[in-house]
Amino acid sequence: MVLGPKPTKACVNCRRLKMKCEVSGLPPCRRCRQSNNTCIFKPRANASAVHGPLEEPQDYNSTSSIAMQHQQSVLDRLDRIEKALGINLEGTESPRRLLELSIDEKDEQSPSLHMKEVWASTAHLRHITFPKQDDKIWARPIVKRLWNSFLNNLPLLHFLKDKDIFAAPTPLLLASVLYIAALNHKSAELVSLAPGYFAAIYCAITELICPPPIAQNITTSVIPEQGKPIHDILGLIMASLSSEGYIHTTGSWIATGYRLWLDSCPRDLESSSSDWRGLWSGLQVIDIEHASIHMSYPLLPRQPPIEAIRNLNARQGNAYQGLAEMMHFGLNHFVGRGLPTIWDSINADVSHTVLSVRSAFTEEDSEVIRLWARKLDDWLVRYNGTSQPTPSDRQGILILLQYHLHKLYVLSIYHPARGFDISSANITPVERHELLVSARAVLRLREDDASIWSNWDLIMITWAAVLLLRGIEDGMTHQDDLHLIRGHLQSLERSHPSTASIHTVLFQRLDSSMQSMHTPPGTNAEVMLPGPDADDSWTIFDQEIMALANPPWLYEEAAPFQRTDNDTGLLVEAGQNFTAGIAWTRTG
Repeated sequence: MVLGPKPTKACVNCRRLKMKCEVSGLPPCRRCRQSNNTCIFKPRANASAVHGPLEEPQDYNSTSSIAMQHQQSVLDRLDRIEKALGINLEGTESPRRLLELSIDEKDEQSPSLHMKEVWASTAHLRHITFPKQDDKIWARPIVKRLWNSFLNNLPLLHFLKDKDIFAAPTPLLLASVLYIAALNHKSAELVSLAPGYFAAIYCAITELICPPPIAQNITTSVIPEQGKPIHDILGLIMASLSSEGYIHTTGSWIATGYRLWLDSCPRDLESSSSDWRGLWSGLQVIDIEHASIHMSYPLLPRQPPIEAIRNLNARQGNAYQGLAEMMHFGLNHFVGRGLPTIWDSINADVSHTVLSVRSAFTEEDSEVIRLWARKLDDWLVRYNGTSQPTPSDRQGILILLQYHLHKLYVLSIYHPARGFDISSANITPVERHELLVSARAVLRLREDDASIWSNWDLIMITWAAVLLLRGIEDGMTHQDDLHLIRGHLQSLERSHPSTASIHTVLFQRLDSSMQSMHTPPGTNAEVMLPGPDADDSWTIFDQEIMALANPPWLYEEAAPFQRTDNDTGLLVEAGQNFTAGIAWTRTG
């Protein structure tokens, strides 16, 4: 290598950071030496002179070409040996396969994703993760497969404008993505790697809170400094989305993300305003979801503490922001009343008894519940439009799903607040009907959308399945109920059940509830529904919204024959099918 005299310009890393470059003799400079980064001196295009030819260090691919050739020859020999021994590679971990997992693939250039930063963050995760994990989880073929699986298969989160924000991930963001991708993968081999990536999440968060001395930081990523907080906050949101409910530290992760957002969000947002606004929305949604599962106060305020974000929210409101504000409104009123939480309700046995409410249900409580329900109905009308969405319209399906999930949540507060246990028959059929309609709609929407993966949605959908099971025990059954419940149960079943995850927890809870059913489901059971002349003053939600909330495509079967009972004024369903959208209409 031919070197010129002592460089008079800053190296690439120091120039990017706009920091003074200190070189004593030959490179590397002091900063690159401390951070263990490759120190490259490259003259600017308008430089007046070049002090001798400075040869850039060769990258990994060029310097390791001989090693790659040697490794390929080893693989070829293994192929010949396996064929001679008659080893069947399909479905087995062959020696060749194990060796392939330990060999770094040649980086492929992508126009939108910079794999160089992915490999740098992978190396850093491997260094900091403790206890040490199987080297397989850091193999480039595995990492690349999971990385692409996440970006190509899992839906974009509502608060992100596109997937470009995942380019050049920090170690924390990468660990979160790899964990979610492994956990939701169809391959049992990849699912089994999820615990290792979850350990990496913990270690990356620990390092974020208590960073090590600079000399111990081996990260070689070239992520701009102003991009790192954005990626770390997104990593905390992703980790929380896959951990809320059953991981106790999730609340601390949300608080850490909020603190980092407050410290890093620039007051003069300019072009980055959408990213910071999106991160605020993501933090607020995950905070609200976590608080609702455990019936606790939200950590984040209803409005962002930065005026520029508030003004942007006011001009560009979105559906999820409206849901978050409604949840703030309701939770702040009912928290601390001793009401059973959704998580406790799911974990309880079918025969559990209702917890004693610390205070009686007041007229103010009723007003809050009814206003909450009215806000939710108005939200559906606003974002669903006047026309019914179709099954192929994912946005319309998401709006319907979130409406019914939040409706279930409101009713799951309302009935216990009145002292009723919604698992028993002390709620009248017409009152139970309001719950079961949404529970049924939730499971039907879940049946048509296998891409749901966030913990809150999975927990609430499982709660809907539990409510349908209890309705079956009370004789309020429909022929499709068990099919819908089994469908959700099957979606929770993992190809590698020993891997701890929310899926495994919910699967065990729901499966246990099905196994312990007291009353065998009757295929000819009649469902008592309110008739046209029935008193609906007891209802919480506007019954005129029923047709909008339950479009015909949710119930493909023909409408059943119905008759009115002269004694009760209730509409008795005589057939096997059920069309919630025409269950009843308001008269007068």
